[in-house]
Amino acid sequence: MKINGKSITRLTVWALGALLIGVPGRAALAAEPATAGEAEAAAQHSRELAVQYRQLGGVGYKTGLVQRADADAARFGALAEQLRAPGIATARSPEAERYAQLADQYRKLGGVAYKTGMVQWAEAQQRRYELRPVTAPAAQPAERAPAPWCLTTKPAVRFLACSN
Repeated sequence: MKINGKSITRLTVWALGALLIGVPGRAALAAEPATAGEAEAAAQHSRELAVQYRQLGGVGYKTGLVQRADADAARFGALAEQLRAPGIATARSPEAERYAQLADQYRKLGGVAYKTGMVQWAEAQQRRYELRPVTAPAAQPAERAPAPWCLTTKPAVRFLACSN
């Protein structure tokens, strides 16, 4: 069998395409901690990394390793506090659940979905439809007396000044 340059190019393109299709876009990222203990362990690990990166000197700061480790420690610490606190249980609305699944699908697409703004749009829609915890209704204010200029006898003034 004779192999020429054109068939090698086709084979290479086919192999790279198959490789790219088979590799998930964000498989390298670790999952978020699900419990307070896991979040606290991740925060402690990030604090230890920050100490190691500070010992590197200027290289750790210039490359952003110290800042990233500090930010991760703060994020995981806040997540641990949030998971420890007794939360108000709220169920997601069906629309919020749908947009959360859509955002997950878009995240799996990788950088294209982020660059086009599809992930951000789906997350914004999810936040828009999330149920808010129900709070006690505020006391209704007493009936307010109408403003003095609303007590005029001319209908045009009453319409223009008092239409709310």
